[in-house]
This record gives sequence, C-alpha cells and structure tokens, in this order.
Amino acid sequence: MYEAKVMRPVAAGLIASFILCGCATGAGGPEPAIEAGGPGKPQFFVQWKADLPGLTRRPSLAKDSALPEYPAAAVRDEISGVTTLETCVTLDGRLTDFRVARTSGSAVLDDATVTWAKTAKFQPAEINGEAFAVCGYRFDQEWRVAN
Repeated sequence: MYEAKVMRPVAAGLIASFILCGCATGAGGPEPAIEAGGPGKPQFFVQWKADLPGLTRRPSLAKDSALPEYPAAAVRDEISGVTTLETCVTLDGRLTDFRVARTSGSAVLDDATVTWAKTAKFQPAEINGEAFAVCGYRFDQEWRVAN
C-alpha cells in the first residue's frame, strides 16, 4: 500500500515531464518543414507562409538591386497596374521558379516584371536568424505612370 502511494506522485511527475518535454520545441515554435527542390527550385527550401515559425526576416529587395525599368510603350500609353509574382528566393537572394500569380492586366508590364525578376537581387528569408531559401513567396510590383 505504501508503494502505491509513493509511485502515483512519481508516475504523475514523470508523465508531466514527458508532456512538457514534448512541448519544448524552442522559442520559435515547431521547426518549419524543409522540402527538396525540383526543376528551377533551390535544392532545399521552406514553403513560404507569412506566419512561418521562427521567422526573423522576410525576403526583401536588396538595397543594391536595381528597380525594374518602366517599359516605354507602357509609359507612352499611360498603362498602370500591379503584377504579383510567386517565386523562390534562394540563399544567395536570386529569384527562381517564378510565375505571374496575378496579372496587372497588361502583358507589357507582366513581361517587364518577369524580365526584371531574372536579374533582381533579394535578401533571403531568415528563420531564427539563419538564412533559408523559400518557395511560394509572393510580392507585388506596382507600375504607376507619374503625372
């Protein structure tokens, strides 16, 4: 009878310890799933979500990267719009595997965005302070004719 009373608190303490250990996954929550790349994608990457666990920096245009050049035909015809690209951002900041996720309504502006994306330089995403390649990242390129 004495053993049963002593063992219950010990067993309860062990169970509580196992439960707490199972929840301790670091300050940023669970680690994001790392996927293997396919054609056009980085060798290893994390699928982009705005609420990635441990996200410490979103991909962003590098300060030394040139902005896209407004197509002369679009300026002449005063065509404006927003092109949304979905892309992978590699560890070295290159954009790969990109596609137009939402058109601006102008093939000229969409083509200019894709052409620019081939040479653009980004800062990669960081998860818990470590650079990661991400795929599925979307960003908007706004085209507006200045009056």
